[in-house]
Parts: sequence; structure tokens; C-alpha cells
Amino acid sequence: MSLTSIKPNHSKRIAVILTLALGAGIWWTISDSSPDNQEARIPARICHNRISGEKATPLLLTKGSKYEEDADSFGGWSSFGTCEAKVGNRRLYVGYQDALGHKRSYQPKGIPVSLGNAYGSLTTGGGINLYVACTNTPRTVTEWLLIGANATMVGDEIEAGKKLNKSTRGLRALTEFTAQAVRDLTQDWFKCPGADQLPDGPVTIHWDKPAVR
Repeated sequence: MSLTSIKPNHSKRIAVILTLALGAGIWWTISDSSPDNQEARIPARICHNRISGEKATPLLLTKGSKYEEDADSFGGWSSFGTCEAKVGNRRLYVGYQDALGHKRSYQPKGIPVSLGNAYGSLTTGGGINLYVACTNTPRTVTEWLLIGANATMVGDEIEAGKKLNKSTRGLRALTEFTAQAVRDLTQDWFKCPGADQLPDGPVTIHWDKPAVR
């Protein structure tokens, strides 16, 4: 099942993380309100300070709004967490969970993607999910961590009937944000062995490989 299966044309439609609905919690205003002619200020760190905000900016930035996030379950001692960030009508979702029952041979549905040894898929809804090896840490109980992200900027394009491809608006920015989220979570929070070997740069989408259906 996809970590980031959302239908983001309506801001109230929330991502689903396996059986856990993202969005349960409190919206916290991080920045002061901005005049209508100014751009919102994205914090240097988002999602309870677990992820760099730099790569989130292109997916969220709008004028005349303030940054808010719902990250009640993110970055705690649980084996799962979700974060929803928003500025105006733009939203960004990221979540993680122990990949219970998923073996290394598991092939997630969608277009294959990778970040070094981490592998996963680009879903038909425009979400990116990655399986990352993460063994023998205090915060994980299985060998694999599933991390996913999605953004309304990408989802709105699909909802409008546009085909998902290299030129999809916001997709490049989403690959960069997802990669940064994976590095930040596995290296700094979960401290997964070998996570320091994850490459810099965005998630690679393997357009030349057949989609798993």
C-alpha cells in the first residue's frame, strides 16, 4: 500500500499512511502573518525540526499566508510519524513507518525510483515512497523504513488530467525534498547504519523502466 496515496485537489483531503490518517493533531503557526504582498517565510527546519525547510520552499511558497504544520506524531519515539505542512492552499506531506511485513524483494507499485540503495516508486497520484535499510536502532523494529512524500502542487496537475511525466509541475522539487527528508530522518533521527552513504541530490525516477502494476 502506498505511503502517500492522496487526492490533493482539495486541501482537506489528507494523505493516508497505511491505516493511519495524516492530519490528526493541532495546526501550529510557525511564522508571523505576512502582508499580502510578501512571501511566506519557511522555517529553516520543519516537521518538529526534523527536516530541512530549504527543499520544501518551492513546493509551499505563496504570498500573503503564514507557514503552518501539523506534526503531532512526527519525530517521537513511535515507529511511525506524519507531518503536513501548508502555506495558503499549498500543502506538503511527509511520513515514515516501519515497513512491517515487507521483504527486500517487495516491489512497490508505480514507476521505479531510487536514492542510492534505497528503492521505491512514484505513484500514480504523484507521491514518492522509498524503502531504506534501517536495522538495529532504538526507534525501528524491522529491517526497512518506509518514507514517503507528496505535495498538492504535483497532485493538482494530475487531478487536472495532466499526464505524470518529467515536465510535471513541482515533480523535480518533490524529488529533491523527498531525498532531503530521507537523508535527514535516516542519518540524524533514526541513525540508520549506512545512511551516511545515501547520495546527495534528488531521488532518481527511472522513466525508462516499466511501471509495476
